[in-house]
Amino acid sequence: MKYKHLAWFAVWLALCVVVLGAFVRLSDAGLGCPDWPGCYGHLTWPTQASDIEIANQNFPERAVEVHKAWKEVVHRILAGVLGLLVLGLFIWAFRKRHLMSPKLPFIIGLVITFQAALGMWTVTLKLHPSIVMSHLLGGLLTLSLLTWLACRETPGISGYRYAGHVTTKMVAVGLFLVVLQIALGGWTSANYAALACTGFPQCNGQWWPTMDFVQGFNLFREFGVNYEFGVKDGPARVAIQMTHRLGFVVVTLYLSWLIYRLTKNRELLPMAVIIGLLLALQISLGIINVTFMLPLVVAVLHNGVAALLLVSLVYLLYKTRKASYN
Repeated sequence: MKYKHLAWFAVWLALCVVVLGAFVRLSDAGLGCPDWPGCYGHLTWPTQASDIEIANQNFPERAVEVHKAWKEVVHRILAGVLGLLVLGLFIWAFRKRHLMSPKLPFIIGLVITFQAALGMWTVTLKLHPSIVMSHLLGGLLTLSLLTWLACRETPGISGYRYAGHVTTKMVAVGLFLVVLQIALGGWTSANYAALACTGFPQCNGQWWPTMDFVQGFNLFREFGVNYEFGVKDGPARVAIQMTHRLGFVVVTLYLSWLIYRLTKNRELLPMAVIIGLLLALQISLGIINVTFMLPLVVAVLHNGVAALLLVSLVYLLYKTRKASYN
């Protein structure tokens, strides 16, 4: 196996970890294991009746729900495997440092280590919204850095012949807007505000409903409270959901313009098609979510497509960065 193959496998695994994390969060399994790194004191999760009874005695505040516990454990295991894989990438690069730089895999390893801490705090701080959102963004940062690493180690990915149609700054702005929109989506999910607005394009039958932005975007709420299912009132959740919708408009307009610019260059036309399809799919999934009361499969796909859109823009950023300006 070549280094680039291992790097792209790490990208795929990181994508799986991100999507599985969304599945855990959206199926209300974030506290499926009330302790960390074990689960009710077990390496995996209690399955036998006697073990479940003991676990319930040891954790009286959180009765065992096996259908939630296994999701959390599988997510932790996959994240652990990803960490070991990145360690392998670092060791390989360090041993071959005369041919490749080990700095990026080392940085990715540090990010994953901090991600593990955020995963622990997500449980111990009982789904504090700021921690949950940070955990999501950390996962997407890991995915982005791995994508960059894989691109760097793939000689076949070369810069396009510059024709003035798309610059690195244009792509960077698009990437920034997508990251900001994903952060808003993470904040919406962490505060259980996805269904604060029903219907589309109006919110609860209104174009501009009552909203509380101060409470909606209070990032520094107290610790020690159980934030499962959210604690914000209706106007605060509506403010979060409406901000996410406004962000959707901005991202859609900008990416539509960027896609148009991509179509002007024959070499970048495939990226225009890919980003265009992902954007159209993401818009459709978002509308289905609010129209049909957040179906689990659709909500998870909404997160997965957002991650794919992010990967596509990181790839495009790498490709335009290597463009020849003739």
